[in-house]
Amino acid sequence: MQTTNADRAAAIEISGVKLVKWKNMLKERKISTTKKLLSRVPEISGEPVARKALNGQRLDRPTWEAIFKGLKVYRDEFFTDVEWFDRDLTVTWGLLWDMAADASDRFGLVLPPGDANLDGNRFQQTIVSRTSVLLEISGGMLGYLLLLERDPLGNVVLLAPSPLMANPALTGTIQRLPQYPPSPFEFLQPITVGTTCLWAGIFAKLPEFKWLADAQKRPLRLQLAQLTDLFEYIRKQPQTIPLWRSSYVVTTELDPRI
Repeated sequence: MQTTNADRAAAIEISGVKLVKWKNMLKERKISTTKKLLSRVPEISGEPVARKALNGQRLDRPTWEAIFKGLKVYRDEFFTDVEWFDRDLTVTWGLLWDMAADASDRFGLVLPPGDANLDGNRFQQTIVSRTSVLLEISGGMLGYLLLLERDPLGNVVLLAPSPLMANPALTGTIQRLPQYPPSPFEFLQPITVGTTCLWAGIFAKLPEFKWLADAQKRPLRLQLAQLTDLFEYIRKQPQTIPLWRSSYVVTTELDPRI
């Protein structure tokens, strides 16, 4: 995968066990306030930045480098997973994508009932921009669905759980998104031309991420730290979570050869 300039500039956030380690280090150094951190890291000016560092919030890479330098902390020693520090959104998505098995015959886009099938297959591989479609999960699946979409621009959006699928429980029957009602949308209408990737995980219970709980109330565009949370969670128990992937192409008009 290509790494864009925007990805290289993406902010980084300490999460999970790394946040605990960060706080323990600050405690050992007797750094408990914003003022104390600023006094140890003169390269960083401004109280808000220091407060973010104390709270493990999102900071850009140059700021973390300044903190490491000011505290005389070697990132290779502080971060148990040095690779994590150098990851960006594109790389982390690629790691999750590689974990999943191809399931283009098990979930994907379908046309609304009564509409003509475009290519003879149940799941549409190519659609025209703004075509009304549903996202269907085949029957026979049990568990809780966590569904991500990466659009042609590289944005990663959480489709389930979300207002599109307020109840992400799979009970063995065919499921379709949007769940209408209560979703305000009856159909999906992909707009952006290019390849859109779909990634799904079936969990015995959903991870207890705060951002995941919040996502049921509002659509959520995922950031690096949230994808990192998910990747690290799955990496600890990869054999117990079925992971699928699929994709489709949006065009301005259908190729007559299809």
